[in-house]
Formats: sequence, C-alpha cells, structure tokens
Amino acid sequence: MDEAFFADVRLEQVELSSGLRIELPIRYQDWSAIMAHFPVPEAAVRKLLPSSRLKPVLFVPGTAILSMVAMEYRQIIGLAPYNEFGIMVPVLYEPKVSIPGFPLLFPHWFKKAGLYVHHLPVTTQAAYELGIEVWGYPKIVAEIVFEDIGQARRCRLRAEGKDIVTLDVEKTATRFREMNFHSYTVKDGQLLRTLIQTRGEYGISRFRGGASFTLGDHPIAEELRALGMGKTAVERRYLTNVQSMLHPPGERLPL
Repeated sequence: MDEAFFADVRLEQVELSSGLRIELPIRYQDWSAIMAHFPVPEAAVRKLLPSSRLKPVLFVPGTAILSMVAMEYRQIIGLAPYNEFGIMVPVLYEPKVSIPGFPLLFPHWFKKAGLYVHHLPVTTQAAYELGIEVWGYPKIVAEIVFEDIGQARRCRLRAEGKDIVTLDVEKTATRFREMNFHSYTVKDGQLLRTLIQTRGEYGISRFRGGASFTLGDHPIAEELRALGMGKTAVERRYLTNVQSMLHPPGERLPL
C-alpha cells in the first residue's frame, strides 16, 4: 500500500443527515474489481440517459456499450468495508465529434468523457447514504457476493430476495497503471461530474470475450433484459490491489 498517493490531497469534511461525518475525497486504500463492457443497441441506451446532452459512446455505428463493474472495497479511511456493483453507460457530454470506438480506447482524448451511473447497489447503509447525499448515486442496499470459479472471478448481485445479475470475468495478467475516470450522476436538477483517481494492478483485454452475465428475475434484471445486450464482451478488466480517491463533485452541468 502506497500512502504517498493520499499525501498531498486537500480534505473537506461533510456531515450526512444520519450524523455520520466523513472526509472527502474518500480514500480507498485497498480494493479489487471485475468489469466488462457489453454491446447494446444505441437506441435502447439513449432511453436510459437523463439528458440529450449526454451521448452514448459507440462501439460501432448504431451500437453503444453497457458496462458492469463489481468492486470489493477492503480498506477505506473513515468507512467500513463494503461491496458495490455498477451498471453504467460510457458517455460524452455535448461532444463536437464522436468517432465510434475511439472514446472506448482513448477516453482521455475526449473532453468530458465519463460513465453515467444508472444503478449502483452497495452492501452497507453508510455507503448507501453517503453516495446518495453527496453525489446522487442511484444506490440500493443489496447482496453482492464474490467467488472464484476456475479461472474466472464471479459476482452475484441480489436484492429483495431476487437475483439481479451474475457477472463472470476471466482473470488476466495485470500490470501497474494509474487511471482516472469521471462519473456522471443527477442531483438537484443538475448533472454532476466527479473525478475518480485510481492506481493499481489492471488487467485489460479487448475484443476477446472472456466475460459473461446471467440475468435474474428482479425488476432491474427485467430492465436490462429489455435492452437486448450482446453476450460477447468487447472489453473485460480484472483489477487487484487498487487504491483510489472519490472526489467531491467537480462540475455541475445543465441537464
């Protein structure tokens, strides 16, 4: 663990309605994750987005991307460990140009690229309250369980006694990378764009499948089923020993 990553960050304290005080940015000292991007019809994805200013990143013309990511947060400063499952859409905000495929491969080339967070279940009440009150993340409290299945890592997401989705991602060789992302959420009638800084062991494999999902009978699963997602992943990621910082919302943009 490299504490130098957090050394020079300026901290601010927020108090939630529950009375919990937390310092921002949230500093995640150790976590791992699996992630996969699946193709989905562009027209279906556009219906998920809260604003016409957000444009889905296209894999090829007419085909956008839906991303699933499952995270195991083992050590967090100021918070108990929890798990999280994100269902997200890679997007651009008011792009002047969007070349299919390029924003997926080179997001740093595109101004205001990010991930629109459509669902973000978590396993603790504290993580639920914090995410909603500060960023407007669309959270529910759910069961999120991980296990190894042969050469793959599996995450099973359940809520209200029903299966939502099971995500399997093959493990792959990793190397150290520093990668930054931005999330988009809606809060108080505005789009919030938030910086997430990460560093750790990333394994990235593109255009080779290696990931699969199984949908359950929960209403979120039915919503996903209606999108008509393809079964072959266009990219998968296997992350270990990651550190990150979730910053306060950095930009407030019109819907």
